[in-house]
Amino acid sequence: SWKNDQWITKTDHTNFTSQYVICCTGSRDNKNPNLPKFKDENKYQGKIVHTQAWGDTDYKDKKVTIIGSGCTAITMTPSIVKKAKTVTLIQRTPGYIININSQEKSNRSYKTFEVLKDYFHSRLFKKSFKKKILSSDPYYDDTTTPSYDFWDQRPASSVDNDYFISVKSDKVSLETDEVSHWETTGVKLKNGKVIDSDVTVMATGGTTQLLGGIDIFVNDKKININDTSWYRGMMFSGIPNLFAHTGYINFSWTARCEIVSQRICKTVKYIKKNKLTSCTPKYLGEKTTPSIQANYILRAMDKFPNKTYKFYQNYLLECIHFKWARINDGAVNFK
Repeated sequence: SWKNDQWITKTDHTNFTSQYVICCTGSRDNKNPNLPKFKDENKYQGKIVHTQAWGDTDYKDKKVTIIGSGCTAITMTPSIVKKAKTVTLIQRTPGYIININSQEKSNRSYKTFEVLKDYFHSRLFKKSFKKKILSSDPYYDDTTTPSYDFWDQRPASSVDNDYFISVKSDKVSLETDEVSHWETTGVKLKNGKVIDSDVTVMATGGTTQLLGGIDIFVNDKKININDTSWYRGMMFSGIPNLFAHTGYINFSWTARCEIVSQRICKTVKYIKKNKLTSCTPKYLGEKTTPSIQANYILRAMDKFPNKTYKFYQNYLLECIHFKWARINDGAVNFK
């Protein structure tokens, strides 16, 4: 709660007062996973478990179905294959998966250059990049080829090819289709095929939220984030001295957090140097539109600011803006 030019942060145990608040709360609501509801769930006689509520699930020597094609499914599959009797992966739409070598180069500059090189090559030469991948192996077809271009969404990672090795196993099968409903023995796909399983793992992702679900009050008025403008992806209009680390949804999350941190430091120094007390972004910008069509983003549009001001999903462009743009750029009220 902001009042009398200071923040009061209330926790379960005590209260804190400060001039600034910096939220490093990520973008996920871990208490409320995304759990799609399919018809006739009560018919299914096996166990349903979501990856965010794994508990003590026993899948040894059992038939396991994994529903989902995102990062969680790609990460879990190699481990589950080791103990399960069989594993069936059900993906509604395929996605890009890249291999990561566990023996990474320690040189930071080298790693950064390699990532940026791959990213910008794929963006500049979208068609040729995709054509090269598709022509390299007859395995690639409509059931394994994403409908979007490489890096339009952040690709999932497979460490030392563990996912690719596991899906080639005789124990693993891959189905590309939507789930129609539950049967007593498993799920039925829209193509009519029934996938039997003892355990069904819902690797269907989480729910997106900003600021960790914290209630924000300014002068006793509760703020609805959806009514604000997102200033450079790091502050919100009408909320003084509150900063939030927000990363990229199509590139490294931490890469953006680093340059946001630098901008925050510059802002605080500017306030101190000019003997000011606060900075509050104005309600400016354009209507917020999702930069990617990922379902976890589309589901959460009502939780995002309805406007954005100079928030680019482009690392190099923002490096330039964050470094050289004036702190008092006319979009923020300083007092």
